[in-house]
Amino acid sequence: MKGQLIFGILLLGAHFGFSFLNEHQRIINGNLAVAKQFPYQVFYDFLNVSNLHMPRWARNCGGSLISKRIILTAAHCFDKPNLYPIKIYFGAVDISNQREIGQHQLLVNRANVVIHEEYDKVKIYNDIALIKLPIDIAFNEYIRPVKLPQIGIIYPTEAIASGWGSIRVLANGTDIYDYKLRYSHMQILSHAECMEQLPEKFPFSSIICLAPSQNAPCRGDSGGPLTVSHEGDIVLLGITSYGITEDCTDEFPEVYTRVASYLNWIHDNAGAHNLEV
Repeated sequence: MKGQLIFGILLLGAHFGFSFLNEHQRIINGNLAVAKQFPYQVFYDFLNVSNLHMPRWARNCGGSLISKRIILTAAHCFDKPNLYPIKIYFGAVDISNQREIGQHQLLVNRANVVIHEEYDKVKIYNDIALIKLPIDIAFNEYIRPVKLPQIGIIYPTEAIASGWGSIRVLANGTDIYDYKLRYSHMQILSHAECMEQLPEKFPFSSIICLAPSQNAPCRGDSGGPLTVSHEGDIVLLGITSYGITEDCTDEFPEVYTRVASYLNWIHDNAGAHNLEV
């Protein structure tokens, strides 16, 4: 299809009847994004082989392109076993439209994923991972990397969260979603405000808390970016980690992994040459 980069195991699609598993969610009450607005935003599916008779592409998480070879995302997106190849969408707004102008896809082996060695899936500490791409991604007006933060810089407290997660959760827990990228303006809380509002103790130095909002991120937004505009650059401050409530209500802050706390880890695991833009 036009504009797609599909490699290797895509041939599996000719053998298996793939379909999407609609089990994740999206940003609640978010605004619809437009083409080129979030060129660093990616989304990825897994090939779910828990049923070998009917493997399916399972909707999963978002991520942020930080160089030609590296995507940052959340470690908890890889908690499930039986999820193998990864299909990554670049330059997309409507992931259901494979003929969308600017949209590209790339299949990557799960062995290309590096999960933080001290990730704790029970407490959800060190919730960060990176995906090493097998080829250089060609940048254009639809696909461009986001900047990493710098230590010592004071960044704005108004940020933008974006993703393909749930747009609404019904009273019975049913998720309502579409395939379009959405975003919301969010307010970052101070450490003190975060400590006051979270129901238990957390490693506050390595997380970012967002003020409770009716535009809260939700499941399916996991791994996606929290960015700010600073001196003409878009800077990646956080990675969508989790919310306190299952129904994505606005009672508690949303929790993000603080990217600035993991710059050394990113450099060590990506390799300096893979961080070139």
